[in-house]
Amino acid sequence: MNESKDRFAIAVRWHGDEQEANEREWLETNGLGGYACGTLSGLRTRRYHGLLIAARNPPTGRTTLLTGVQEKLEVGGQRFCLSRVGRDEGYGFSPMVSVATFQRDPLTRWTFEGPWGQVSRVVLMPYLKNAVVLRYSVFSKEPIVLRVWIFVCERDHHWVTRGNGGFWARERNRTLIEVGAVGSDRPFLYLCHSADSFEWEGKWWEGVALPIERERGLEDWEDLFALGSFVKKVNGEGRLDLIAGIEPEDVWSAPVYELEERKRRNNLVRESSDPLLSALLLAADQFLALRSSQGRWTIVAGYPWFTDWGRDSLISLAGLTLVTGRFRIAREILTHFADRIRDGLVPNFFPEGGGEPAYNTVDASLWFIVALYRYFRYTKDEEFLRSVWAKVKEILESHLDGTWFGIKADGEDGLLSWQAEGEALTWMDAKVWGRPVTPRQGKPVEINALWGNALALIARMSALVKDRKTGAKARKLWEKVRESFPKIFWNRDRKCLYDAIEPDGRPDPSVRCNQLLALALPYRLLPTAKERQVLQVVERDLLTPVGLRTLAPYEDGYRGIYAGPPEVRDAAYHQGTVWTWWWGPYADALFYVGGKRAVQRKVRPALLAFLERHLSEACVGSLSEIFDGDPPHRSRGCFAQAWSVAEVLRVYWEHLLGKRPPALWDEA
Repeated sequence: MNESKDRFAIAVRWHGDEQEANEREWLETNGLGGYACGTLSGLRTRRYHGLLIAARNPPTGRTTLLTGVQEKLEVGGQRFCLSRVGRDEGYGFSPMVSVATFQRDPLTRWTFEGPWGQVSRVVLMPYLKNAVVLRYSVFSKEPIVLRVWIFVCERDHHWVTRGNGGFWARERNRTLIEVGAVGSDRPFLYLCHSADSFEWEGKWWEGVALPIERERGLEDWEDLFALGSFVKKVNGEGRLDLIAGIEPEDVWSAPVYELEERKRRNNLVRESSDPLLSALLLAADQFLALRSSQGRWTIVAGYPWFTDWGRDSLISLAGLTLVTGRFRIAREILTHFADRIRDGLVPNFFPEGGGEPAYNTVDASLWFIVALYRYFRYTKDEEFLRSVWAKVKEILESHLDGTWFGIKADGEDGLLSWQAEGEALTWMDAKVWGRPVTPRQGKPVEINALWGNALALIARMSALVKDRKTGAKARKLWEKVRESFPKIFWNRDRKCLYDAIEPDGRPDPSVRCNQLLALALPYRLLPTAKERQVLQVVERDLLTPVGLRTLAPYEDGYRGIYAGPPEVRDAAYHQGTVWTWWWGPYADALFYVGGKRAVQRKVRPALLAFLERHLSEACVGSLSEIFDGDPPHRSRGCFAQAWSVAEVLRVYWEHLLGKRPPALWDEA
């Protein structure tokens, strides 16, 4: 398999052997939370693979409507398969064509080559529309018939399809077909096309395997409904356009959608001549989505299964919106979460099916203060700061007085603690059979690094809004936290920080990445000599070529492989699994402790090597959520994760390119 890059493109080429093309994936999004994704070969290996997963209640209500397509060529009495949705369907195809290339350029494009000529396929989702466009271009040396099978369903994207009932198709006119479920006269999908004909099939393909779901310990097969096939005859040069959507379309809109989307994406990278930066900018765009009920922007935490999460969104905000200059969107995201603060808490997540958000988080409110500071550092938007100041005060007062889950500042040392049996309120929130894997009740180290920095930032921001009383209160408590933190969290034996102080006062000496936040935020909590000792431990025991481990390999409970059924994976989620987003805190810590030269010496070569490799594997053009703690550090979890892309992009922009905005106040 060969790979190449130019200003925009990431290209992957394979020669007959489909194995790597079966393992690598692609993603298209529509700015509504809807998406299309699959393997490069077209083989469906997940329940989430499909060409149209529409967000009926953006960014949620995601429903799979177009399961996939399968294409073949008929030329000179032979049949060539361009792609197939399952391994074992007996339709008499020859193997894949001899050479196939996948490319993000910046659209999602395949090129298939053989002795008969060339076929290219472009897949794109029109911006802010629940639709997908497929454009085929054929260049043939002899007469060719292109046949595209269509597979449909109507199900929640988390489910699998079972072959009960069926679907119907009826032509509204020569270029538009309506699709509905048997027993209902209501169409749920519209297919417009420029084919010569549509041939009805109406057949279930039963028991199609989903090997990734088998690996994840979930239902590993589903039934696919083959609606029929579009047929296009070409002699020389020709084109077939298809648009599938939840509303009727005109097939002649296909070239317009392609032109508009290419222009929009080119504008995202217009000032970049760096292919890695361009790829990250394009990846960042995929996580921004409108929340239709408010008409405001939010952040989808990860594809294919996450919605918008408070913690993830606020960590991701700088990389996805500030680095990219999308300040209005940043403001709307902050407003979106500020409006939903309850008793000083930012929502943890919004349910897929709608309803009230969940508030089970101890750190999202603290990340809100950090995100607000980062926004202000980029924009100097004092008007917005004043508009949300009441929410900032609510966060401070609620944490001083006490709020849900026993979250409260300790009156003696000023540190923030929480206690709620059965809950997991930090970012390490995995549970097995309803029990937290890493409960971390009491005073977690990163929570108090965030708490101290939130206090210092509130003290300084209060001067801008002329709120002396709040500023004085925050400043006094910040001084107490700064004095208490090194005394309570320093682990003399291991020359690093305890991970948490439990409610009974016992320290948890587990060596985890969480301690890095005490070095990575603007306001310092340790003497420089101790900061350097922490960095030594982190680099020795936690740093890998793909990010930071969540637990050192020598610790009890370390899990080096993230695989198996849900309870096994959840037990490993924060027990050694590597998380990509920690590139951000690692680079920030190096910057604060060692300066720009330390970042350039340590982060630049490691991060560039990671990007050069990983942007063309897993989900091509994006960054994975997690990796195994053990070498070779196989990618796992969501194949495209917001805070992975955001934090790597922020590091690339602020540290590697040196475009970090200056601090607004002394950071010490």
